[in-house]
Amino acid sequence: MHPVFTPVTLRTMTVKNRIARSATHDYVGNETGYVSDLQADIWEELAQNDLGLFITGHLYVDVLGQASASQNALDHDRYIPALASAVKRVQRHGCKVVAQLSHAGAKATPEVPLAPSAITLEPGAPARAMTREEIGRVVAAFAAAAGRAQAAGCDGVQIHCAHLYLLSQFITPCCNHRSDEYGGSRENRFRIVEEVLAAVRARCGEDYPVFVKINSNAPEGDEEYAADLPYMMERFAAWKVEAVEFSGCDFYQRKGQHNYYLERAAQLRKAADQPVMLVGGVRTLEDMAAVLDRGIEMVSLCRPFIRQADLIPRLRAGEGAACVSCGQCSSKGSKPGQARCIFNRKVPGAI
Repeated sequence: MHPVFTPVTLRTMTVKNRIARSATHDYVGNETGYVSDLQADIWEELAQNDLGLFITGHLYVDVLGQASASQNALDHDRYIPALASAVKRVQRHGCKVVAQLSHAGAKATPEVPLAPSAITLEPGAPARAMTREEIGRVVAAFAAAAGRAQAAGCDGVQIHCAHLYLLSQFITPCCNHRSDEYGGSRENRFRIVEEVLAAVRARCGEDYPVFVKINSNAPEGDEEYAADLPYMMERFAAWKVEAVEFSGCDFYQRKGQHNYYLERAAQLRKAADQPVMLVGGVRTLEDMAAVLDRGIEMVSLCRPFIRQADLIPRLRAGEGAACVSCGQCSSKGSKPGQARCIFNRKVPGAI
């Protein structure tokens, strides 16, 4: 049996195989913030096809951190029942569910978004620097959202520190120009992440699985960012993070490439006693074997599952992913009920 199909125990969580669906914004959520019936159908279809670990699309923890109108919310208790119903549908197939929690920071939808510093990441939407009080409210919002995910029956949560959303903005030097205790040194830039982890642990308990997603590179000043990563891995290990999922800031530019964040992730895994997952260009069993051979515990896939919900049975049969990483599935022009993958839209009734 290929090792990717074997069970894995991270810190406290055992997963039936080593394949995760990385967090994916599916563009079929309700603008009310609730998990929709169509989303639950998509989630369960993946679980029915032998998925080991399902990570939800990013759930905003505060309306000031909302990334898009159709993004799911977890900033109020009213969102718990719909999430709980969808979670049960996934779990009944033996698939673990992790809720990804996020604040979009400078990428959020308010007219004047919040960020570590006065920066502009979205055209025409300059962000302003957060006050210490606002930072404290965001930390509390992450903890409250984690408590709601736990109440909904999620097997764990993932703190989104990647893709230049708020926490990623704090830890990435080119986005953080603060001169107080949240800026400057790597310890200061990482402070908000430490505070979030501490608050989530206090809310959910020491044994509740907490994952982290982080960039393996930076759009500017990558050498400085790379030098900070070993420190961050040490801190994640100290907080007993269930697994660190490595992504990157430039995955849409990597068309045709495979395992494009593997080298840096493997080096970091070797140097730290911290379970790791890798997303980015994982398309074949050979790709997966190369990842696992470097000591990384799990592989994560996003776009391949948009094209083929039954990808895992196909992999078992010796096929590779049909996804060509064209990026068209990220078009916001997709309509509810319409297949996001342009290669699937000819299929009647596809979702």
